[in-house]
Amino acid sequence: MKKILLFTATATTLLFSSCNSCGNKAPQGVIIESDSIYMVNDSTIADKQTFIFEGQSPMNGNSIADVMLAISTINLNSDGTYTITTDYVDEGVATQNDQGEAVIITGNDSTMTVIELVSANKNPTVSFMMMQDSSLVKVGNNGKPVSNDPAHKLNLKKNN
Repeated sequence: MKKILLFTATATTLLFSSCNSCGNKAPQGVIIESDSIYMVNDSTIADKQTFIFEGQSPMNGNSIADVMLAISTINLNSDGTYTITTDYVDEGVATQNDQGEAVIITGNDSTMTVIELVSANKNPTVSFMMMQDSSLVKVGNNGKPVSNDPAHKLNLKKNN
């Protein structure tokens, strides 16, 4: 009986000691998973980009303005910051600049994206709807375009 207990204790000790030496090594599948997690967390993915839109947009009343809007964000589906330059064409008003937070709002069915420009200078919030051609059209408080004129949109010029 002592020989069987001694043999069992020795076998158990060898089994655990061999498992403990393997404990520092992860199975092959875990290494692959770890590699894929590393690639997903690659720091270049989260770099901010600047999307520049230019064109004409209706402003207060019947005035039209030349607008250059730069949105800095990871992508156009995430919040970021903006700077906007507005040149009033037909009112003789000097160029106006503004900056602040660009808040992205996606509709319930994910087919509509609205970019709200929340001014850091306490100017009224301005909203633009993303069109299928990646252009932006100004929308009013009702969520509908302020103008039906196809020339009144901001076209995506570049992103970098």
